[in-house]
Amino acid sequence: MNQQKNLLNSRLIKPKYAVPFVLLSLLFASGCGMDAAANPSSVKNPAHGNADPASSTSTGAGAATPPANTSANASQGAEPSEFQIQTMLTDVHLLGDKLGFAWGVTAKELRLYRTDDGGSKWTAVSPKAEGKPFLASPKEKNTIYFFDRDHIWVYRSAQYEEKPAILRTSDGGKTWSSTELPVTARATGMYFTDPSHGWLLTSSDAAMSKSEKSLYQTKDGGASWKRIMGNTGYLPTENPTPEAIPQLGYARGISFKDASNGFVPIESIEGKLKLYGTTDGGVTWGDIVLPSLEEKEGTSYSITAAPEFWGAERMVGWMPVAVRENEAQHYDALHTSDGGKTWSYQPLQTQSTQAGEAALLTFVNDKEGWSLVEGQMSHTADRGATWQALASDPVLAEAIKAFDYPVKMEFRENGTGWLLLKNGDASTASQSRLLQSLDGGKSWKML
Repeated sequence: MNQQKNLLNSRLIKPKYAVPFVLLSLLFASGCGMDAAANPSSVKNPAHGNADPASSTSTGAGAATPPANTSANASQGAEPSEFQIQTMLTDVHLLGDKLGFAWGVTAKELRLYRTDDGGSKWTAVSPKAEGKPFLASPKEKNTIYFFDRDHIWVYRSAQYEEKPAILRTSDGGKTWSSTELPVTARATGMYFTDPSHGWLLTSSDAAMSKSEKSLYQTKDGGASWKRIMGNTGYLPTENPTPEAIPQLGYARGISFKDASNGFVPIESIEGKLKLYGTTDGGVTWGDIVLPSLEEKEGTSYSITAAPEFWGAERMVGWMPVAVRENEAQHYDALHTSDGGKTWSYQPLQTQSTQAGEAALLTFVNDKEGWSLVEGQMSHTADRGATWQALASDPVLAEAIKAFDYPVKMEFRENGTGWLLLKNGDASTASQSRLLQSLDGGKSWKML
């Protein structure tokens, strides 16, 4: 599958935005419901509910376990809904035309679900709770990575003197294993090129726009990890490891074209585009030359997600660029046709929004993509040179009225798409809605 990037992570953007233009993660509620009467690990006819008010439980390695039914009705003594999973969905990933994952954290426990039939039925594939709480919900390609139906890795942060861990499964969540990591910094990117070879990028807490960055590699599917890059210097000229990614700036993820060639975009304090690359599997890194852009007062540029590559040879790829002009912002792109050696800048003609407002953008190949800005769904077939506004769909319109905080959007080349929405009203209990389109965004239904 062509990976979709939901880019919502730029400091310029609220997490409303999902991408590959992102629109990059928070805490929301959704409704895939659990069939407690028939199969406790299966969920049919997903409903929609509120956040679980239960007290803290935790997640650790072990056999997969379904979440408890903790609906609002149950907490009031009423009979719980038969088909309801009460966890706030914070992220989703559409891995195939019918294969996808959805997840959130309730009572500090990861609730992870998989569908193999396009969302009609869901299976709980969560790690078993063993006294290790999830302090935040995982974000795709940041602290959770799906290689295929069976191979999943989850980074679980730790508190106090504990060490974080990587939870992993190779059988679709039936069983999980755990490996403690020799690091205390937070994860800022995770990527695997096959079930054995993967990388984890970490950053220390930022101070004065700098953070120490380290890269860990596994060659055995996550059973063991080795630190292969670190940086202890502030500027490249002061860096005792000059071939490392510098501390200055904020890492916005990591991706690899293959086992040797990888990329890490950096958001700089100067508002300029910065991209670092490796050709030896992450041991050494260098600054990649990017197009020079017009410098205008009040205008800044930021790559909001690591590159995404398409095709059998994975030579064609792109990265989303957030362009902020005073109080407005829109999105453009960087494209490559030689595997990331050189990049060209392309305006995408996307609609501008107020700075801080969310917009969702995703591409499935070098030409075709979708955008969602202020409730308007649009489609492009020419790499964003022109956009066709799609006719308003009543299901989508009603969902956006109640859940006006777009979180993530992903599509497949056959036109299958998912859209995750959250209500942005802080005065109400957080909820989310997951919608599906089977015709390229023209019509939608609730999942």
